[in-house]
Amino acid sequence: MSQSKPEERLALELSCAICLQLYRDPVALPCGHNYCLGCIQKAASAEDPKSPKRCPECREEYGSLETLPKNFKLSSIVDGFLVATTGGGLRGGPTVPCDQCLDNPLYLCVQERLFLCSDCLMEGSHQHHEVQTFEVAKEEMKRVLEELGKSVSDKLQITEALVKSASEGPTDKAEDKLVARANILLDNMTFRMSTVMNDELHSRDKSWQANLCDLEGCLHQLQEAQKCTGEVLSQSSEFLFIQNYLNVEARVRQAANVTIPALPSQESSHAKQLCSILRTDAFRAEMSLLLEYLHGMMNPLDLTFNPATAHSSLLLSSDLKTVKQCAGVKSSTTGDQSERFSTATQVMCTQGFSTGVHMWAVEVGPGCMWSLGLCYKNIPRKGDHSRLGHNTSSWRLQWKSKKLTACYDSANVAIGEGLVMPPKKVEVTLDYEGGTIAFHSSGQGGRRQHLHTFSAMFKDTVYPAFAIHSTSEESWITLLSGV
Repeated sequence: MSQSKPEERLALELSCAICLQLYRDPVALPCGHNYCLGCIQKAASAEDPKSPKRCPECREEYGSLETLPKNFKLSSIVDGFLVATTGGGLRGGPTVPCDQCLDNPLYLCVQERLFLCSDCLMEGSHQHHEVQTFEVAKEEMKRVLEELGKSVSDKLQITEALVKSASEGPTDKAEDKLVARANILLDNMTFRMSTVMNDELHSRDKSWQANLCDLEGCLHQLQEAQKCTGEVLSQSSEFLFIQNYLNVEARVRQAANVTIPALPSQESSHAKQLCSILRTDAFRAEMSLLLEYLHGMMNPLDLTFNPATAHSSLLLSSDLKTVKQCAGVKSSTTGDQSERFSTATQVMCTQGFSTGVHMWAVEVGPGCMWSLGLCYKNIPRKGDHSRLGHNTSSWRLQWKSKKLTACYDSANVAIGEGLVMPPKKVEVTLDYEGGTIAFHSSGQGGRRQHLHTFSAMFKDTVYPAFAIHSTSEESWITLLSGV
């Protein structure tokens, strides 16, 4: 019977003569006829096992089923036809037969990954298995494949960056690595370090090349998995999507769980240059500054609040380590009021610094709105311009109204974009000669996150200063004796 539409005529040409459905995993017989792999296997099993296997159409003999070659070209044509016709088969029905009876399938057995019709579903062991309709199976498979695809994509980006870095070779970070590895006895170490570094460089280059090969293999695997994922997700045919998913899922899952090889630690590849740097006065000066900085980190200051500077609504603890604001409460401190802040609810520390590197830390209450920073002793004590950061005599970091900002000379800068919760512990590092004030938040396990760094040319003694902008019970600031 002639077909009225071109797609129907093409569908007939692309249909298996046994199941009358579009080819699924087609194989070619020596005689030139093609059949679905499952169909020819079922046809062969129905014949006398002692008789030679013959083509169902022309009856020409052929050898073992295992030797039948897959017709990749025909399979590709069928896949293209399915995409072009959005999943329509010869009669607009399913494009794959039931794996047990060649009838139209409606379900997928999850345990055995078989397509089943309603009758086969109720027979045998399948009725005790997890079974899904094609629609449900496709949605579940799509979700899994998208999650795996995201993992593959993330690892692919990391691997591509590592391969690029490895291809360019080790980068030179001489000063950073020298500071980490050198010690005070540089005169006695120079020759020994030269020998050791040359040996290490040779060993590192060999390790670098080996890791590059591993990374390129990992990159190829991830690229293939990403390509497979994209092809499956682009299928418009429900049945073809499920079929292809079953074919690639294991490969994509393996790629999603692959461990990306790490590159060796990057060190400078100029041994002679490094040895010459070790002998310079500039390097010795940098080492001295580093030791001073490390000393500041390992020995944080023991600061105390200066009661004479505290705003009248601020209450200080007896050890002068904690401050909180209480509305309506006035400080009982009497005497000279010239140092006291009368407008902004602020307080300075007793200790000041005019040289060196220093570090201190504070803990803030969970409901506190606060400002932390530094100021000169001549900072105004009253008026709006007496607030920290709103003059040329102070620098401050502030958490207020769920926003983290930095300010100097009334110029506000928003920082910490996306920060939902305020830092609970803040570390402040002052490098007087270097002209920097750095703020870091400190979390569990000693993890530090950089918040902001001011650059300045200090002209006088600077004092740690603080402000509280809220009056709740959880609004307090405590100076810590150790980090």
